[in-house]
Amino acid sequence: MKKGNFVDSYCVTRNTYMIEPIHLDNNKTYSRVYDKGGEVLVSQSPLKIIKESCKNMSINYHAARQFAKEFFGEEKHKLPISISYANGFPCVFFPLLSPDSSDNCWIGLHAIINFKKVKNCTEITLKDGRELTLQVHSSSFSSQYVYSTMFQIYIKNKRQEIQNDFPFY
Repeated sequence: MKKGNFVDSYCVTRNTYMIEPIHLDNNKTYSRVYDKGGEVLVSQSPLKIIKESCKNMSINYHAARQFAKEFFGEEKHKLPISISYANGFPCVFFPLLSPDSSDNCWIGLHAIINFKKVKNCTEITLKDGRELTLQVHSSSFSSQYVYSTMFQIYIKNKRQEIQNDFPFY
């Protein structure tokens, strides 16, 4: 990683593909962000980036989680969240592990064009052609992917209902 690719903060957009934790000095958790422009190392944890991005998009992280819980129920813990809604699509990211885990990755649903099982891991192909191997069973990844897709459809339908009720919106 080049020194020039290190930043103090990062805001998630639809150009963001994945945020993974990097454990460097003093047990501090940093993030490697994969996006349309390549990779960047951020001096914040993945969860901090997600929370700050929600805030920058005028939504509270806890409110975003609560919205997901209304759809999935209180018992689901690895909830996908919608960070923003632009150009007719929600920007949905999903965690691979518990969001509070320092080892958790966040992946943009929009960024994945394929995934497959590779031994006990999952290999994903991002929309720019990059292939990454994730340390998660393909069945777990597949479930998270399906839940996120269902959630994205739910958000789009809710948005459509609002637009139908208020055609000037």
